[in-house]
Amino acid sequence: MSPYPTEIPEHTRRSRFVTLCQQALALAVVVAVLTPAARTVTMDVRPAEPGGASVPGAVSLQAATTPVTVPTTTVDPTVTSYPLTASPKGVSGRITLHGSVKELADGGDKVTSEALPVEGYGTVGVTWAHGAAVPEDGITVDIRTRTGETWSDWTTADYHDEHGPDPDSAEGQLARPGTEAVLVGDVDQVQVKVETTDAAPADLQVAVIDPGTPAATAKEGPAISSGSAGASASGDASARTGTDGAIAMQAATTAAAQPQIYSRAQWGAPEDPSYKPKYGSISAGFVHHTVNANDYRPEDVPAILRGIWKYHVKTRGWTDIGYNFLVDRFGRIWEGRAGGVDKPVVGAHTLGYNDYSFAMSAIGNYETAQPTPELVNAYGALFAWKLSLSGVDAASMSQKVGKGTFAAINGHRDAGKTACPGKYLYAQIPTIRAIAAQVQQGATLGQLNGNYVGSANPDIVVRKASTGRLMLHDLDRVGGRWTLGPAVKTNVWAPWAKQVLRVGDWDGDGQNDLIAIRKSDKAPVLFRGAGGGMFQPEQVLPGSFGGVKMLAAVGDVTGDKLPDLMGQPKGGQMLVYPGNGVSGFLPVVAAAGQVPGKRFVPVGRWNKDGSPDALVSSGTALALYTGILPGGWSSAKAMKSAVSGYDWVIGLGPMASGGKVVVVRSKATGAVYAAEKAKAKKLGAPVLLKKRKKFDLAG
Repeated sequence: MSPYPTEIPEHTRRSRFVTLCQQALALAVVVAVLTPAARTVTMDVRPAEPGGASVPGAVSLQAATTPVTVPTTTVDPTVTSYPLTASPKGVSGRITLHGSVKELADGGDKVTSEALPVEGYGTVGVTWAHGAAVPEDGITVDIRTRTGETWSDWTTADYHDEHGPDPDSAEGQLARPGTEAVLVGDVDQVQVKVETTDAAPADLQVAVIDPGTPAATAKEGPAISSGSAGASASGDASARTGTDGAIAMQAATTAAAQPQIYSRAQWGAPEDPSYKPKYGSISAGFVHHTVNANDYRPEDVPAILRGIWKYHVKTRGWTDIGYNFLVDRFGRIWEGRAGGVDKPVVGAHTLGYNDYSFAMSAIGNYETAQPTPELVNAYGALFAWKLSLSGVDAASMSQKVGKGTFAAINGHRDAGKTACPGKYLYAQIPTIRAIAAQVQQGATLGQLNGNYVGSANPDIVVRKASTGRLMLHDLDRVGGRWTLGPAVKTNVWAPWAKQVLRVGDWDGDGQNDLIAIRKSDKAPVLFRGAGGGMFQPEQVLPGSFGGVKMLAAVGDVTGDKLPDLMGQPKGGQMLVYPGNGVSGFLPVVAAAGQVPGKRFVPVGRWNKDGSPDALVSSGTALALYTGILPGGWSSAKAMKSAVSGYDWVIGLGPMASGGKVVVVRSKATGAVYAAEKAKAKKLGAPVLLKKRKKFDLAG
């Protein structure tokens, strides 16, 4: 017996309808900026199998939030500065210089430091006197390290004169110019070599930073989880109850899903009570990299962040770490500059544009290494959310940023003469834009882009007939033609499932989830996304969908930023089953009268009215219903299609690479086809994806 009623009292129906109409109006206001992309698939799945391995190279929108070792107390790093040249006042006799200066034939200088000791997981940087103007092509800084008896090769430390606070800002008045912080890791000594085209700058110093050792550690997940965006400057998770004012109003109606973020407290950031964040506005975001080693371990990241923070604050003279966010190669996002992750905190990252933008820096050197898929997807998820708080379309290529015009998402080099964020990460910016745009398109209707594999386009979820194992196939456009990617195995087996629904981000943690309907009792079973094409163990939700026909995941049709289901009990009317995250469902809401058909296929925003649309299959014909918000649908319109004799239809909706697509399978041959929208009521000619796929689909 289903606990969900097929009839709703008139007074309840009326009050809910008024509320939902108000919510629908609010959604319509923002749809011009963030267009929905509801993509649901009616297929099969199951719980995690013990000992399931991750799939290399396959990621979800954000990496799995496996607990990591973090400090539980503040850790104050120590910095030792070694002067290499005299101060501007020429008081070299009062200090010990730790290097030698050799004049070069071209008029420049070569300054070589002594071998300097390194304690802890070290960070190194070179700075010089405030006000000493050194062009980027006027200085080269190289660093090498010694471990045991072996010296490494020399590597170049990047220097960008436009990386830092704006010179006319209060923060920039005392800032020292210098190189980027260079992570040298657990080594014994470091040596620096500086060559200049003119005389070496005054007060040239090498800073060697020991990040410190925490008094206590613990394994923790991200402290700033979805729905707790208002991070305090101290990083105290208990203080994160949201923001106020215009930002809170905006976030409540248009924000994309917030990815999970590790707090400042989780990397042991010392907090200065006198620090007061400066707030500006956000018109764009910038992609940076930290230019350090790429072979660090997960547990090394807090120390790396403390080293960068100490270098920025103590050595460079900035008020706080320069970046708003940092991301490691494992796809984990870390809170950077204090002031609130959901507020427009002015950082020190992109000279001339700090007041109008934010930045996230990738920990690593992406001039020499390829970024991981986890890192790229984390950029997409973070930029989608952060830009949406200010109503910025992640796909925009024309944003007024201060006195300049930029895309919504840029590399550091787009704003200055620099190699940052490295050629390999810079090459991924179009993918980051596509992922962020897809996240935003789904945000208004509470649904992401169905991305489990890691590309910008959504994936198809199927079950292998012989084993019941859940498989993922990416759909993409290659050479103007739709192609089905190779199968990616998950850690889920589902021989017991009647139907599987691609519900989007059901639990609001920034990753895509699945709900399977169990054959035995029609209970809904939630599989929360865990990254890498993997899922967490099953969680049975309250209730049963016994007797409910045409059940489908439709995105957020109730306006509360959580995905919903819709279905029609036998002999009854079409109903909305409002999603309530891991708690299951809220009381049902009437969606429409009785809808004739056998299968309900959401297709996202098929037309331009801003509401989700759907196809209803009768077995041989398709009918298009536009505007499926609660309170009534438009009348059905016959969909013209060259596709016939199919036994299942999947709506993928708008694709990042263009077009609006459904996927069908021939009942007679098992061949799988993609059909793209040609006109409002017409599907184009089907394109063969696979001649035959042995999918066992109970939906």
